Amino acid sequence: MDDEANLPIFLKDFLEECGFDVSMAVTGKSALRVALENPPDAIILDVDLPDTDGYTLCRTMRRTSTLRTVPIVMLTALSDKRNEIAGLRAGADDYLTKPIDTERLQARLENALSRNIRELDANPLTHLPGNTSILQEMERRLRKQEAFAVIYSDLNNFKAFNDRYGFLRGDQAIKLAAQCIVFSVEGRAAQSMLMSGNWFIGHVGGDDFVVILPAEKAEDVSREIIKRFDAAVPDLYDPEDRARGFIQGKTRQGEPAQFPFVGIALAIVSNGGLRFSHPGEISSMASELKSYAKSFGKSAFVTDRRDRMALKEETDSAQSSAPSLHEKPGENAEMPPDIFSELGFLPEPPRPKEGG
Repeated sequence: MDDEANLPIFLKDFLEECGFDVSMAVTGKSALRVALENPPDAIILDVDLPDTDGYTLCRTMRRTSTLRTVPIVMLTALSDKRNEIAGLRAGADDYLTKPIDTERLQARLENALSRNIRELDANPLTHLPGNTSILQEMERRLRKQEAFAVIYSDLNNFKAFNDRYGFLRGDQAIKLAAQCIVFSVEGRAAQSMLMSGNWFIGHVGGDDFVVILPAEKAEDVSREIIKRFDAAVPDLYDPEDRARGFIQGKTRQGEPAQFPFVGIALAIVSNGGLRFSHPGEISSMASELKSYAKSFGKSAFVTDRRDRMALKEETDSAQSSAPSLHEKPGENAEMPPDIFSELGFLPEPPRPKEGG
């Protein structure tokens, strides 16, 4: 990412010789999209870009769950101390001035990567915070007696998909789920004062994710996640399977069966009324709800209503406390502008589907 024609190619060639797999982008918008769609292990970012400045782009990257922990090294022709401080305050981990000393750049990149691996529990596939961060975030909110909701997500028919296409394609499905969750949560956070600074996304492992956010936004976010995922998941299938709308596979008992497309099942648990005192209680409730959501075999979310029924008669409470099923996911769901709007970029047009 640089305004000088030859430097990006030179750095790319040098870093590839050092064993790095390098992707290039020449504008802030394309850099942000590439980084969000395929999270890198490190980012080299020039201050001077044709459509924005590196400081603004760095701050925007740091506001995303996916890129908040990725090491960023900023490059500039300006050696002024104030510019270096501006870059570090924007969220950069390091700052180098041109002309670039390649050996110094390599050493600093390697140190930043090693430090990141040691200090963070980010999931290596999605770069989202892992179990330690999830537990700490829940404990912090419970300790402060905050009211919040937790969305637990899991994928339907994922084993059959993995068996049919292999683990590499399975990883693509997991990354797609992460991308849909991130874009849905962060897009709404950019448009909502209630959401601003009050959300968290974590990757438990495998195809399981956790979102922590204000309870009032949980259902809208869930609808949007489902709409994004269901629109994109057919592209993961081969044309013949996509045309059929299912894949041939075997059950866990080894019996032949037809499996629909992978769906996303979401369970919403709210701490309204401060009824939970430990993350394990939330996890246990969510596990029950998630099993119910998965039983429908398609994308859906269920919401626990029990905390809202405390003052009802027992018979009414028993009936109302059953999970609320969203049976037609995604209908009429409005998607707000995504994170790109913060930089003044126009929304991306829908991408054409293969074979469409």
